[in-house]
Amino acid sequence: MSEALVAASPWRSRVTSGAATGARWLAIAIGFTLPVSTAMDNVLLALLLACWLASGGWQEKFAAIRANPVALAILALFTLVALGLAWSHGPLQDGLLYLKKYSNLLLMPILVTVFTNATDRQRGLLAFAAAMALTALLSVALAVGALPVGGVITGMPSDPTVFKKHITQNLFMAFGFLVFAEFARCSAKRSHRLLWAGLAALAAFDVLLVHGRSGYLVLPALAVLLLFERWRWRGLAAAVVAVLVSFAVAYQLSSGFRGRVSAAEVEARQWQPGVATQTSVGIRLEFYRNTLGIIEQHPLIGVGTGGFAEAYAQRVQGTGMQPTYNPHNQYLLITAQLGVVGLVLLLWVFAQWWRCARQLPGEIERTLARGLVLTYVIASLLNSVLIDHAEGLLFGWMGGLLFASLRSPECAKAGHTA
Repeated sequence: MSEALVAASPWRSRVTSGAATGARWLAIAIGFTLPVSTAMDNVLLALLLACWLASGGWQEKFAAIRANPVALAILALFTLVALGLAWSHGPLQDGLLYLKKYSNLLLMPILVTVFTNATDRQRGLLAFAAAMALTALLSVALAVGALPVGGVITGMPSDPTVFKKHITQNLFMAFGFLVFAEFARCSAKRSHRLLWAGLAALAAFDVLLVHGRSGYLVLPALAVLLLFERWRWRGLAAAVVAVLVSFAVAYQLSSGFRGRVSAAEVEARQWQPGVATQTSVGIRLEFYRNTLGIIEQHPLIGVGTGGFAEAYAQRVQGTGMQPTYNPHNQYLLITAQLGVVGLVLLLWVFAQWWRCARQLPGEIERTLARGLVLTYVIASLLNSVLIDHAEGLLFGWMGGLLFASLRSPECAKAGHTA
């Protein structure tokens, strides 16, 4: 019997080692598929989970997660989402649908046990950068008529999206700008710096081409962060001036950008509380007002996970307003579902992310970690980003990559006292 165990041990060792290697490369590959293909995301995620489960080393994995305040905050939020099924006002299938959407958050604690090697983290960032560079190039080509419409291309020259819809592409592209800019700042070779700087400029330009207003807010915020990280308060002052000048120039020279900004202003003025509307901005304001009404009725623990669609449908019944499962505001959605407790926990996740970013070992990782949380703090005002597939997956994937190197006792202590 003992001889059989000895013979089996090398085989198990090869299996776990091969699975661990597979998990590493699959995690890197997801960085490329994230901006490109939902179908490929799902395939790679399934394979990653299988390899992660087969790779063993559970004691080390649990230790890495326990030592990571950001991962613990994510797990606490997901646990509350799961518990919210118990008091949901809606059918179980709705609750399970929301639970599945929020499950992308679990990628973060999984990946802090996978991206333990600095080289793998660099490869992951490069994979994401490559996908964003491809997207930016194709998007500009589509805008000038050099790329045919149709097939996998989702947009048209007037709104040149490539693989995703405009909200998602613009959000990703704004963050891609920060990735390119950080690579340019930290590259040793002049040719590499010029390449990355050129891609950063291209990404910023593409944000203005595409009709995603979230990107219009996120991009200047990330530009301010970038200059502040580099030159502190002098950089902040320069960034504010640069953003204001850039906005003025874009407003004057780009009829598309000017039209989208003006349309938002007009639609906001035309909206009347309690009156059904069909405009983009008006519908969002309608969603916000009705969702605040649901929160007022259920302030402490909300209507439960999956209860929002039912509660909203009841609220707008007979008004002519359209029902929805998504109020396009992450703060309102989490509060409506899980009450003030859920909102506090979401803000705790963001706060832990920001505080622990300073403990990361590399300059790029520190800036990107702050940039990502800033991206989601802003985007959550206009979209329910954690239940959108690509946005939720980016949050989990990039968070796992960036915070895999977090092992600081000081930050762990900060996490327990936040």
